[in-house]
Amino acid sequence: MLFALLFLAAALFWLPRAKEEPIAPSAALLSAAEGLTDYQVALRLNDQEHSLTISQTIGYTNHTGEPLQSLVLRTWLNAFETEESSPAALAEIYEDCYYDGFSSGFLVIYDVIWNGERVEHRYLDEEKTALSIAIPALAPGERGTLELRTVSFLPKCAYRTGYVDDTYQLGNVIPLLSIYENGAWRLDPYSPVGDPFLSECANFSLVLHMPECYVPACSANLQKEKDGAWRGEMLAARDVALCISREYQVAKGRQGDTWIYSYADTLDGAKRALNDAKKALETFSALYGDYPYPAYTLCSVDFPFGGMEYPGLCMVGEGYYLESRKDTLELVIAHETAHQWFYGLVGSDQVKNSWQDEALSEYAMLRYVEKRYGQGSFENLRYYRVDAPMQELIPGSLTPGSPIDYFSGFSDYSSVVYGRGAALLLALDEILPKGTDAFLRAYTEKFAFSYVTRAEFEAFLQEHSGMDLSPLLLDYLDTAFSL
Repeated sequence: MLFALLFLAAALFWLPRAKEEPIAPSAALLSAAEGLTDYQVALRLNDQEHSLTISQTIGYTNHTGEPLQSLVLRTWLNAFETEESSPAALAEIYEDCYYDGFSSGFLVIYDVIWNGERVEHRYLDEEKTALSIAIPALAPGERGTLELRTVSFLPKCAYRTGYVDDTYQLGNVIPLLSIYENGAWRLDPYSPVGDPFLSECANFSLVLHMPECYVPACSANLQKEKDGAWRGEMLAARDVALCISREYQVAKGRQGDTWIYSYADTLDGAKRALNDAKKALETFSALYGDYPYPAYTLCSVDFPFGGMEYPGLCMVGEGYYLESRKDTLELVIAHETAHQWFYGLVGSDQVKNSWQDEALSEYAMLRYVEKRYGQGSFENLRYYRVDAPMQELIPGSLTPGSPIDYFSGFSDYSSVVYGRGAALLLALDEILPKGTDAFLRAYTEKFAFSYVTRAEFEAFLQEHSGMDLSPLLLDYLDTAFSL
């Protein structure tokens, strides 16, 4: 009991107060938010059923340049309905994720309404992750409102989506519009390797209802109001995610114009991650431009990965919070924080060109170590993270430029996309007159809040450098080699 009282006193000291010293969105963020799709999302957690009721209103303007007669929402949770389709059922991670046996997760749809009228809807894939909604012809520039009422039944699964004991890990549970590209909506499957999630920046307004005993961590920096609901917003973001737990303690600090919230099972762990996040934000803001959002959240979760990035939020594997793994925790947080620039701020095709966010973030993590701890530490880490993968025997013809469905496991994916992909950025550092960091800063400034194809990346690299570097990219990204 004494321990509980001491913990309560400490937790109250560190808990963020509602509306305490709010940081207003920057002018750049407000400008980026203009004209985007608006998601108003109300969520209610039922911890008895392990379900999440989601009522959302989507204000959508047709910016495709073509008339549309359908919209497609990605309903990723449905992939967890069967063992055959679940991304967490990959043999490499099955026992870690389904530690208590397979558990199904799925979405139940109650209402789909367009501009006040119920409309037809159907799934386009066997896994039911692509929901097509029929709408009257929507001309370019016209706007409409889609209302969706669903219940998400969550799997008991240690993954980015699911629950473990009294902690809910809610990544990719809110249905989002797909990317419209080359005259069609993208229908990429939920690959068990990599991150198949593609979405444009949008504005999110969230309201969360949950039992009093839980603490929420969210991209949208939720604050508790007098009515007991938690509310928050996030502008110009590709997605929002949240984690809800009975166990969370929270440490809070400020880095520049950003509040950082760190949630973990222990206050020491939360403070340690907070300190690492501060250093990462400071380093990357200096290298690649200001972090765009008023808040940044880290939360410890139970899953078999180091970390998982979302705009404004990173999930971090709880095993890394052990004192004996504090150095690795710092590297995980540095890599995931780099994703706030390369995936979050500058979007790319994570299905076809996963190197474009993973390799850039891995390179940025190496630069973080160099800036913080010097050349010797950088060289030691480079050997393990880049030089060693360059010497590995990789089966088949896998390259950093391979799409994610070419990879059957995380080991090869990590070595090829992260390690060999980062080798390209290190090679560019030797060639570019002002180095790779100057290029990435210019790249971020030009394409902030945009979605960048590989062709656009290469064209900007040529424009920035004044050189045709396509042979180098072909060599590093598309050429398979082995010893």
